[in-house]
Amino acid sequence: MKRIRLDIGALTASPSNGGSFMFFLYREGMDKCLPVQLSPPDMHAVLSNFNQQEPDHLPTVHNLFATTLQQFRIELLEVTVTRDDGHDCFACELLMFDGEKEVKTISGFIDGVILAKTFACPIYTSEELMEKYASAIDIVSEKIVKKEIHLQKLKEELANAVASEDYEKAAKINKAIEELDKETNK
Repeated sequence: MKRIRLDIGALTASPSNGGSFMFFLYREGMDKCLPVQLSPPDMHAVLSNFNQQEPDHLPTVHNLFATTLQQFRIELLEVTVTRDDGHDCFACELLMFDGEKEVKTISGFIDGVILAKTFACPIYTSEELMEKYASAIDIVSEKIVKKEIHLQKLKEELANAVASEDYEKAAKINKAIEELDKETNK
């Protein structure tokens, strides 16, 4: 079974179809995406965990879980998106290492993706699942997603520059973010 590496992509809300939310994972190369419909609580979990929160906010359940794993020196090595056809939904298989052995467990889709982002570990899926459920990406969408990914990386670099008190670098990165925002809003 060939595995395909995925990147976290976009999050959208649709005014039609009851205001449903969609989460997209993109195949490396940006030619296909795996769209996954989210419930409002899942959407809230994504927003709570993906936004940079102020230090005085209470940690999310996912942050608490991640902290507990780290306290016990358990590493999350990778997340694999699967399909639970019995419940007609996507799920995730988590591969963890406890220092002695690898352990696999199943989680909900959003829980797996949030933990993958928290631990900065890769996300995979099977070629079969991509062929069955993925959609092709048009050129306009690809450009938008690439800009969003670039913008997110710049924001992370900015946070790191400020944390390390490299304010000259932070100013340059901030200017690049402003220019990218202007270009996006044209």
